[in-house]
Amino acid sequence: MPEKAAHIVLARLGSKRLPGKALLPLGERPLLALTVERLRQCEHVDRIILATTTAAEDDKLESFAHEEGIEVFRGSGRDVAGRCLTCALQNRLDWFVRICGDSPFIDPRVVDSVCELYLEERPDVTTNVHPRTFPVGCSVEAVETAALQRLCATTKDMRYREHVTSFFYDHEDMFSIENVAAPDNRFQGENIAVDTQSDYERAQWVYDHLSDPATAPVEEIVKTSNRWGGKDIKED
Repeated sequence: MPEKAAHIVLARLGSKRLPGKALLPLGERPLLALTVERLRQCEHVDRIILATTTAAEDDKLESFAHEEGIEVFRGSGRDVAGRCLTCALQNRLDWFVRICGDSPFIDPRVVDSVCELYLEERPDVTTNVHPRTFPVGCSVEAVETAALQRLCATTKDMRYREHVTSFFYDHEDMFSIENVAAPDNRFQGENIAVDTQSDYERAQWVYDHLSDPATAPVEEIVKTSNRWGGKDIKED
């Protein structure tokens, strides 16, 4: 019987720094739609589940998921690890790819490279953030559902439960972890996530200046992002 896997995209509208960011417009569609569109290009995992909260304000995200033709799961707002685990268990996932919903420029090639290493080595976690060599906003973690079960059974500390995977990295002796690194530290210190109003304004500018926002690789996105607010934007 084939293994079951999915992208679990974590999003909610109650962000304190940038409320409602997942559904803010980027181009002619919501920001989160670009995340979904780019994940649809991945080769190893083709199922996408939007994991949001049970808060009434996130009814809009459930509607968005239905409109996009993707699955939706609703769970705890603060216990994000618990939300992920319940989502994985209810959907009978053997493993999943954790993606943050504030990553409209996630690169499907990077996602595939993490999945390839996971499928070759079968560790508890395969990541590209331990250590981080890819930009913030291009983070990918392939996680064994059984490993997340162990994590949730081991700690109730909300500092860990809120951030899902940080317990893995702080307790390497308990888990097997493999990392995918970017070549030559080319993305050191780069950030293409959308967490603040300034990030959102940058994302809008970057979106408008990419060759194709749906397919542009992370190298082009970072290069374009570095032009925003700098010496190279006079053509606007």
